[in-house]
This record gives sequence, structure tokens and C-alpha cells, in this order.
Amino acid sequence: MKNLLLFCFFLPSIYFSQNIRLTYNYKFVTDTLKRDIITDEIVVLDFNNKEKQSIFTGLKHIISDSTMAVMSKKGVMLFPDASMKIKYVVEKNNDGIIYFYTPNHMANPVLKVKDDRKIDWKISNEKEKILEYTTQKATANFAGREWTAWFTTELPVSDGPYKFCGLPGLILKVYDKTNTHSFEIISLEKQKSNYVVLNDDTYKDVKPITLNEYKEISKKSPLERYRDEAFTGDIIFKSNEEKQNFLKNLDVKIKESKIHDNNPIELN
Repeated sequence: MKNLLLFCFFLPSIYFSQNIRLTYNYKFVTDTLKRDIITDEIVVLDFNNKEKQSIFTGLKHIISDSTMAVMSKKGVMLFPDASMKIKYVVEKNNDGIIYFYTPNHMANPVLKVKDDRKIDWKISNEKEKILEYTTQKATANFAGREWTAWFTTELPVSDGPYKFCGLPGLILKVYDKTNTHSFEIISLEKQKSNYVVLNDDTYKDVKPITLNEYKEISKKSPLERYRDEAFTGDIIFKSNEEKQNFLKNLDVKIKESKIHDNNPIELN
């Protein structure tokens, strides 16, 4: 029994002496007019203990890109998994700087957005059990939302899903005040695959930009930027009629998107 207790005590240290994959369930509402329709996707935080670095993205994104990379070497070209929702990547380094990578496999190069905003957490005395860990409550305002996080000091790493970090422990659960965005941990295990998303060839020509530059770009949706490319001649059409039909259908999609895709994780 004594040896078992010692093993349990040192288990977090054993885990975090290796590369660890933390798996979360991300639930979110895309349309606030239809709050009963909740989308969920499995997301992962891959933590590199040696480099004190983490990479966050969707599990489907990792599986899709790794499969495409393997098949490409065999001369077989595949398309990305159309069902994945989380295509972006968040990289956290030990210098406290966060980098947000826009989706790959797009017509334009991947943007690497430097985000040096700090989250000013307020830690309370409230505690809660998540999995087998004792967690403590913390709250903060970030990117236009009020967030509540539950973190544990029983795991020796200051990190969490998405851009959340800066607490004296690992964030196991975090959700916003409207409860339309929430992350909750599912599992913690040794990382079994050597595939690293940002080592993929599709990230070779990333374009570094500032957060303010990205905010300017983001004032227009991808569909609106696509429409601009049609006007500037970056998209070639066989005839003017084909171009007009394309723009007409695209305008309908843009209008629908503005109505029903109205709840981004960052409001400002």
C-alpha cells in the first residue's frame, strides 16, 4: 500500500516528464438565435515538457493532416476532412507569447498571429473535483467574454485549452458566462504519435502578422474576402454570366452566415 501511494504521488511528475496529450470536449453554439443547437468537437492540447511548449487544435484536424501527409508520400492526394470544425492552431511558448495560426489548406498562406495579451485571472477559494483532481476556481475577462476556469495544482504545468493559460496549474474546465463556449477535459495520456501539426509542409510559408493586423483582416469574413478576389480578377471565370451567378450565390451565403454564424469565441 505504501508503494502504491508513492506511485500515485509521483504519477503527475512521471506523466509530465514526457510529451503529454490532454484531450478536451469543446462545446459551442454558433447561432445565438438557436441556442439549443450545440456543436461539440474533440480538441487536444499536446504539451512538450522539454521545450515547455504546447500546441492546441482539433483532433480531426490532426488526424486529417497526418493521414494526408502519409498518403501524399505514397503519391495519393486526399482532401481535408470536411467534417472538422476546429482547423486553427494555437501555439504557446515558454516566453509567454501565444501564436494563433489560421486554417491551412486554403488558397491564401497561413497567417501566424502574435498574441501577447495577458489574462488577468482572479482566483477564488471555491474548489471542485474533476476526474480525480481537486480544482480551484478562477475568473477573468478575455476577448470580450467573462470566463470561469477550474484548474488543478496537482499537475505541474501552467496551461489550458485554446489561449487559456497563466494560472498556477492546469486548466481542466473553462466556460464563458453565456455558456455558449466550454472546454472540459476528457483524458490525459502520453502522446503516442510523433506527428506535430506545425511541422506539416502546409505551414512552411506562414505569414507572421500582428494581432491588430489580424483584426483588420477579420473585419471581413472568408466568404467576403473570396468575393473581393472575384472582383479583382484573382478568380478566373469562363464567362461574365458564370461570374455573376457565382457572386449572386456567394452573396446569399454571406447573408446567411452573418445571421447564423454570430457567436465567435472572441467577441472583440
